[in-house]
Amino acid sequence: MSAKPIHSRRRTALFITLILATTFLTTFPPIFLWANTIEPRVFGLPFAMIWHIGLALVGAVFFASWYLLESRSGAIDMNVDIEEAR
Repeated sequence: MSAKPIHSRRRTALFITLILATTFLTTFPPIFLWANTIEPRVFGLPFAMIWHIGLALVGAVFFASWYLLESRSGAIDMNVDIEEAR
């Protein structure tokens, strides 16, 4: 078992916390009930739909930044071996 650097574990914990927080914000009842309105309309869409789309985009940005930081630090193994067909 290879030991991961401590900063990589902290970074992973931070990004998992951020991603879970965005999921929590989209589904937690008091917050969702506040956002579950038709008015105001944004770009012709109800606010509830914009709320979900916006937080999904925030989660995607967290995933992308996590991937970029891990790949730049060399924590992602990008070597893929292709097996020969038998």
